[in-house]
Amino acid sequence: MASTHRLREDYPVSTTRPTSDDESSSKQDTSPTMTQQISPSAHTAIQNEFNRQIDAGLHSSASLSVFKNGVQVVDIVRGARHSSPLFRVFSMGKPLAAAILWRYKARGKFEWDTPVAEFWPEFGTRGKSSITIGHVLSHTAGLASSDSIPSDDYGDWGRVISHIEDMRPATEPGASVHYHSRTFGWLVGEIASRISGLAFTEAFVREVTLPLGLKNTSFAIGSDDFGRLVPIDASTEWPEPGILENINSVRRASITMPAGSMITTAHDVAKFYSAISGKGRISGVPWLSENLVSEVTSLQAEGPDAASGNYSRVGFGVRLPSYPPNQYASIGDNVTVGHGGMATCTGWASLDDDLSVAYITNRLQLESPNKMRLHDMAKVVRESLDTDFNTEVLDSGPAKTSERVWPGKEWQESEPEDLGFDRDKLAEAGRYQAEIAVDQPYRILIARHGKIAAEWNFRSDPIAQAHQASASKSTFSSILGIAIHEGVIKSENDRVADYYPEMLDVAPGEGPKEGRHAFPENDGITFKQLIGNTSGYMKPGEAPGKVFNYQTFGMNILTHAIASAYSLYKTSKPEQGAGFGTLTEWKIRNLIDGSWSWKYGNFDMHPEAKLGVFGYMTSYQMSSRDMARMGWLWLNRGNWNGTQIIPAEWINKATRVSDEILENEPKERHVYGLGFWCNDQGEVWPDLPKDSFAASGAGNQHIWVCPSLDLVVVQSPGIYPSRGAFDSDEQVEDRRSMQGLLGRIVDSLH
Repeated sequence: MASTHRLREDYPVSTTRPTSDDESSSKQDTSPTMTQQISPSAHTAIQNEFNRQIDAGLHSSASLSVFKNGVQVVDIVRGARHSSPLFRVFSMGKPLAAAILWRYKARGKFEWDTPVAEFWPEFGTRGKSSITIGHVLSHTAGLASSDSIPSDDYGDWGRVISHIEDMRPATEPGASVHYHSRTFGWLVGEIASRISGLAFTEAFVREVTLPLGLKNTSFAIGSDDFGRLVPIDASTEWPEPGILENINSVRRASITMPAGSMITTAHDVAKFYSAISGKGRISGVPWLSENLVSEVTSLQAEGPDAASGNYSRVGFGVRLPSYPPNQYASIGDNVTVGHGGMATCTGWASLDDDLSVAYITNRLQLESPNKMRLHDMAKVVRESLDTDFNTEVLDSGPAKTSERVWPGKEWQESEPEDLGFDRDKLAEAGRYQAEIAVDQPYRILIARHGKIAAEWNFRSDPIAQAHQASASKSTFSSILGIAIHEGVIKSENDRVADYYPEMLDVAPGEGPKEGRHAFPENDGITFKQLIGNTSGYMKPGEAPGKVFNYQTFGMNILTHAIASAYSLYKTSKPEQGAGFGTLTEWKIRNLIDGSWSWKYGNFDMHPEAKLGVFGYMTSYQMSSRDMARMGWLWLNRGNWNGTQIIPAEWINKATRVSDEILENEPKERHVYGLGFWCNDQGEVWPDLPKDSFAASGAGNQHIWVCPSLDLVVVQSPGIYPSRGAFDSDEQVEDRRSMQGLLGRIVDSLH
């Protein structure tokens, strides 16, 4: 038995709290939302210029979002009728479409000089065989004209691609800049699809919107969201007012044209550029390497653009400033990149001071007045933040980060006495553990106030990753809470079959064993019932919500339904999708400096079993320190160093016994919430604090959390094996054994 008591210097605690999505959402108010303070003079200057342009009649609605050092500092919306408005941004979406290829380049899928035809053989005809991916991204492919593509075909991706395959380059590839106003998006989208095997829209979600947390960005929307769109209008000088009917039509909003159909918010675009100005990192999490950001934003081609006659300077999917005055309020340098959208908007990143801006308006203006309004807004933002930026944080977060200690890449360790333990009593708890374990291997970790007080390891690798089994259910619950908060799933009371109808397509003989298959009553199962183990899925005679019956296959349905909602899982090709495990990496692991891995697991079953529907269990592999990291996140109600990762209200709900169990089960079965074992009814560990809860799984995996004591205890493995059904004699005995250890640890606190 070994105890860890080494002292280390404290890590500095960050005082910067990123904006939550609720805080950063658009408001029907002209005052900027500040998550980092800026001086009153800067505040006034930005707001005055924003209002001046609307009052001058340059447009009737606009939105401005500014990020500095990765944190949103300004968010203004005015003139929109919907409380959560969306804006059409036209070509402003080109860099976001190109970002899919940036990510594939980062993984070594191709080089910039790789011919497009290597991935898309049909493309390499009619003089196009030498066109490279770099040519496409830098608008030098010679395929700028879309005249040969009938507008009636824009909604049919396959027909558009056929037209492109029939094109001939108008100029020698790589020879000159000629802005590919429409063809750019189809070219980029088809290349991405050929590389990944995914539809463009699915690749976009996986590579851009999900990892960056862009919740209101897409290249097409359905009729349900059409009412959120701010209508486009035009100045009296605009030469083609007849195009407005098409631009504002429902049909146009439903067609995916990656070069010009993006619908989004200023917040999302500015956040995208924040990942670029932050050298490839967003909220400290790497999205692209710094080297790749340097490649993408470096000058690739320049010269008079054959489309407009203006001098153009381009990178790989982004534009660099040309002669001033320009939309970035920048001289012709190489430290600002961005892209505008047809006569209305711009987004950009300043690479040398980690500043990103998105400014969107709703009125088409001629080139000169449009350029000047974008320039004037950019100029005020630059001057205001360059001269008077204050990084103090407004105290609006749920956690006082200066009073908390948060694990960085490594945990801090402290003497037990410094964390409120009586050393002798804690040692007695260690002796109890050793005696009751006999020769069984174990790893026990005790953390309090964000630091490790002790680690006891016996015949077990202290840093090895262990399969979490059903302890994963608590992490599944956490992702469900996030999905509901993000609006991907509307409510825990939604029918799962509405998101994952495949769950009902398991006929007799196709289930895990005889008598187990999808029953008609499974049609009404909700997400709450799956995560609460009251669904009765494939359980004969169990009505949804009536019986607490611990199961695995229902949890697989849960994870597949959530992953499907994020376009990350397909039953026909389970292992080709990013999967629920990758979603967990994006939404939790990478944000808390975790290092765990995951893989799919399946039980041995008969060949007719539809494993793609109910199999493929997401299996996390965690070290005891990663388990403690999850425990610390749950203890802090989903908050990590000021960032609300899991909604606090979800943690509060999930860690109390569910109302369905309270209403339908006898008192001794009042032990489970929504993915957590819960002690609020005093039935799991009668002598321990009632606010305690746990993640628990086979293989002796256990994360016990007690918020009132600021205490997390991990065993992986240990003496609490979770044998048999939860109310079997073996489980009762095991819980008492675990309570014996936990009780001694609790008693050692002063």
